[in-house]
Order: sequence, then C-alpha cells, then structure tokens
Amino acid sequence: MALWQKEETIIFWIVVSLFFISAILICFFWLFYRYQQNMYQQKVAHLENEHRFKESLRLSMLESQENERARIAHDLHDSLNGHLTALQWSVDLDVERPKLQDKIKFCIAEVRRISHNLYPPLLEDTSLETLISHQVQHWISRYEIDYYIDVRTQQSISNHVKLHFLRIIQELFVNSDKHGHATRVRLHLRITPASLCMAYCDNGKGLPPGYQAGLGIKSIQNRMMMIAGQYKAKSYQGFQFISICSDNKHLYKQAHS
Repeated sequence: MALWQKEETIIFWIVVSLFFISAILICFFWLFYRYQQNMYQQKVAHLENEHRFKESLRLSMLESQENERARIAHDLHDSLNGHLTALQWSVDLDVERPKLQDKIKFCIAEVRRISHNLYPPLLEDTSLETLISHQVQHWISRYEIDYYIDVRTQQSISNHVKLHFLRIIQELFVNSDKHGHATRVRLHLRITPASLCMAYCDNGKGLPPGYQAGLGIKSIQNRMMMIAGQYKAKSYQGFQFISICSDNKHLYKQAHS
C-alpha cells in the first residue's frame, strides 16, 4: 500500500487542511471585523463632525441675529430717534413749515429703510431681479457698480431663495464697504430653468492670508446652506464670490404654491 493511501497519512492531511482552512477563516473574520469596526468609527466621527458643524452654524446664526437686532436698535436710536427729537424741537421752536416737512419726509424714509432691511416689502409679488436692482440702487452712491442680469426662464424664484439670496448680496456689499474699502463692484446674475448663478467681485483689499471667517462670511455660509447652494470665495485683485443654486426643490415655486 502506498504511503499516501495509509489511514494515518490521510488523517494527517485532513487535519492539516482543516487547520489551514480554519486559519484562513479566522483571518477573514478578523479582517472583516476590523473593517466593520473602522467603518463604524468613521461613521461616528463623521456624525460628530456633522453635529459640531451644525452646532457652529446654529451659534453663528444666533450671533448674527443678535448683531442684526443690535444694528436695528442702533438705527432706531441714533438715526430715527435723533431726527424725531430734532423734529420735536423744531415744532417747539415754531420752525418754518417747509423745513418741518423735510424732516418728516426724512423720518418716513428712515422707517421705510429700516423695515425694508427687516423684511423686503412685497416679497411675494416682486421678482428677484427687481429686489436686487433696488439693493444696487441703495449702494450706487458708494460704488461704481457694473450690474448685469440674464433671465432665461419664466419660472418664479421661491420666496425662501429670494430672501436668503438678497441677504447674501446685502452682506457682500457691506463686506466690500466695511472690510474691503472697495470703490468698484461687479455683480452678474444668471437665472435659467436649471440654476441661479451669481458672480460678485470688487476691487477692495480681499481676504488677508490666514483669514478666519467672520460673522459676515459665516452668515453667507449659513444662507447658502439653507438654499442648498454651492459657492467659492477667494481673493484675486480684490474679493471674488461665485455661487450656484441648482436644486429646483428649493429654487423655484412649486406648482401648488
């Protein structure tokens, strides 16, 4: 009888085979376990990062709201209240009627400006391009503005997007004035059936090296997230901001609305 036919040899090779198969299975299950563990840890880390990011956005939004309230209070106290006090003095001193009318007109204009900053009037019935044109007119005394809009659709932008997009443009103008000290601004807008695109740039200082996003930029980030948009900001011969919103679920008014 050949050696390989002996019962002891057969049993030996069966044991060896079972040992190697067991070793392979153990290695496989160990690698699978490590893979599952790594995937779980990555998922936990991702959820933690997402939670921290959302918490950061929430806090920055609250801070933005508090600053907005402070700005409105400042406008009411320093601007409108001051002129109303002057108007009262004018009445007490029996100032000429035309001068009183001028002061009253100014106070009315201030009330309109403050209320418009809180919430644009006729948002429902006013197109985005008209709202932005009004905003451009507000800043045209401070900047040389190149404003161009290309509308290629009859669809109506949703009020949600109109409001946040208008606030983004307001914030960009404020940053160009307050931080960039710009004198020229270019604002181009394109509205198509598939997307809302904006290109904004100024000739100001731009973002300094190692710049940490301040309240204004964080507010823009929050609003872009709220309208499911994407953006890119950089410094090149000033400040440049490019954004696109292509999520039709948020972008346009739905048929039932």
